[in-house]
Amino acid sequence: MNPLFPGDYRVRLALYLALQAAVFLAPGAGILAAAAAILFLGVRAGVDWGRWLARLGPLLGVILLPALAGLPEAWPARTEVTAFLAAWSPGLRRSLAFLLVLASAEWLSRTTRVDEIRETLEGLLAPLGPRGRRAALAAALTLGFLPWARYELARADEAARLRGSDPRRGPLRHLAALGIPLTARLLEKARLSSEALALRDADPDSAAPAGRDVFLDGAPDLGGQGRHQGPA
Repeated sequence: MNPLFPGDYRVRLALYLALQAAVFLAPGAGILAAAAAILFLGVRAGVDWGRWLARLGPLLGVILLPALAGLPEAWPARTEVTAFLAAWSPGLRRSLAFLLVLASAEWLSRTTRVDEIRETLEGLLAPLGPRGRRAALAAALTLGFLPWARYELARADEAARLRGSDPRRGPLRHLAALGIPLTARLLEKARLSSEALALRDADPDSAAPAGRDVFLDGAPDLGGQGRHQGPA
């Protein structure tokens, strides 16, 4: 099974953007079609969605918050299934949209390098000149950041559990144990990213030779997990 589907990374990025539009703008149950497409693409890329969900860890609780928050309002109509689902659907849709944003970023990070995303966006934003190049790099870094942040959260959660932290007995204490290492990693990534942007601003013509970026290709912490971007 070829993970690079579609084969051209520009087509993959266009498909990713179309899926984001469908997730947020599709009326009614249209979001389910986007979910099915993301599920299929992920399977083609070798994503084990069950394992991926399990590794979301505490982030899954954050994703479910809109659905849980909407449940009390819908609960009085529980005797009528149609009315109950209609009342609960806004919260369910928000949680599903959040989950699909992360899932689609996981698929894209498995099949597309950050420099490929940047190159495509630079072409689209070329009329903006240097500002367009900076915006393209920022967008590419953001897309690479989502699966990276999920992976780092899973690492921090595993480390906290090994040190004896139990989210069932002390959820607030467990969140505090996650906060310190995760914040340190986020700050370090922000520092590296800001240095890369500063270097591009200092010499924008030589910072992207031949459509590639030495910093993006060589820095292991800029991507998510998968074939093109190492999680370390």
